[in-house]
Amino acid sequence: MLMRFLVSSVSAIVFINWSVNFPVLAQIVANYHPGNPFNFDPVAGNPNQDFGVVHVESDSDSGWSLQIRSQGHGEMHHSSIGAGIRYDLEIDGHTINNLSSGDDVTVLFTSRLTCPSPGGCDYAVRGRILADEIDGKPSGNYSDQLIFTLTNNQ
Repeated sequence: MLMRFLVSSVSAIVFINWSVNFPVLAQIVANYHPGNPFNFDPVAGNPNQDFGVVHVESDSDSGWSLQIRSQGHGEMHHSSIGAGIRYDLEIDGHTINNLSSGDDVTVLFTSRLTCPSPGGCDYAVRGRILADEIDGKPSGNYSDQLIFTLTNNQ
């Protein structure tokens, strides 16, 4: 899935990919619904930016885990030069601290049946971009690719 951020002088695109494993015969569903386009604010930053919603459904009695990985190591990179804008991510109120590692980071984990179909659960995805990260950056398109993995526990 593709999430675009429209900005007057600096813009960002975050690509969202899902990887879903299907162990055991439990149903598992994950969908990402991106937020509305927004502008970067080089003076105040974007301290609580709506990045959308993650919808999770799992019928596993032993729970599930949701992981995320940033291909840009927690930075949106300029399309033609090396400049980057670092950001922090929060999912359902949980700050994701290790995006810079480029590794899968567990965001949410349950050990029992939660978010069963058909209703499931929605989790807010929010970003925090500091003004210092935006100020002075060259105009252009910036992007990062986020990869979410939802796995049923066995």
